[in-house]
Amino acid sequence: MKKILAAGALGLLCAGGATAQSSVVVYGVLDTYMGYTNAEGTGNVVSMDSGGYQASRVGLRGAEDLGGGLLATWQLESGLASDTGAQHDTTRLFNRQAWVGLGGKWGELRIGRQNSSSFLMIARLDPFAGATYASFLNNVSSYTPRYDNVIGYISPVVNGFKMQAYYSLGERTDDSDGLSTAILAAEYEKGPLYLGVSSSRQNSANGQETTQSTFAGGSYDYGQGRIYLGYYRGNNLGAAPATNVRGSYYSAYSIAANYRLGGGTTIGAGFGWGVDGTSNDRDARQVSLIVTHDLSKRTMLYSTLAHMVNDDGASFTFSAAAPIPKNIPAAGGNVDGVQFGIRHLF
Repeated sequence: MKKILAAGALGLLCAGGATAQSSVVVYGVLDTYMGYTNAEGTGNVVSMDSGGYQASRVGLRGAEDLGGGLLATWQLESGLASDTGAQHDTTRLFNRQAWVGLGGKWGELRIGRQNSSSFLMIARLDPFAGATYASFLNNVSSYTPRYDNVIGYISPVVNGFKMQAYYSLGERTDDSDGLSTAILAAEYEKGPLYLGVSSSRQNSANGQETTQSTFAGGSYDYGQGRIYLGYYRGNNLGAAPATNVRGSYYSAYSIAANYRLGGGTTIGAGFGWGVDGTSNDRDARQVSLIVTHDLSKRTMLYSTLAHMVNDDGASFTFSAAAPIPKNIPAAGGNVDGVQFGIRHLF
């Protein structure tokens, strides 16, 4: 990360308030990996992709001290493919985040395009960053990581507790609730313990609730690593054919742990299983391994190994932090995969 303090840059980026204290930070993630998957019914795929552990991105964020404990805050973030140099979304420059807000001792209020609390929380529910081939929760869950036209509130941390609330405007002329989304989240973090829950409800164009998803779980640091428990429940099924089934849900469970070997190396393992609440026989199970090695505070190597078993109606496969899955098995087909990647933060 690089803080730009040059007066000229601040003069261009921060209009007005000559005596106000302002800062701008340029930051980013570059994450590229080689992946191999073998899916029954479709064959093998060897690929180079961007965003195995974290999605590659470039961003700007800043704050201005308005006095009296009040801050003006903002963030602009654009996703990119580090294997090709292409934008993730060619229809908008800042596809990941674009918001402005005010903050103080009472918390922070943001308006604009923002990450959902579910997106932020899934990364804390397993040792696989809620991404990579190894994350069962990421592979089977279906949720929206960020929304447009959001009014968001993040509370201050009080005795380890923090609350988040988001409402995405549907901007419909015929129905004020059409295409709107409401998200609530609560977290507790104190000492070695972390607990969290995030739930979202998204309306269809006619204003009726159609899509629901909930993430919950936590982790505990036992001294040499962490133990993780994760849970997902949603009615927007992630297995082909993906359908919304009102009143019918897919539930996923994950148990995992990692161990810090020392010298910057950490190993982790996990088991996940999914239960289909419909009659479509889409249960699935997965075992996973991960090894990470920190070359520095900013540069990390990672490798994952995963094996997924799909029941007769399921065709889940491996995803990652950013790419669209390239090797979807035939219904009931098993999948094996391995990744080798490098992530650099700046």
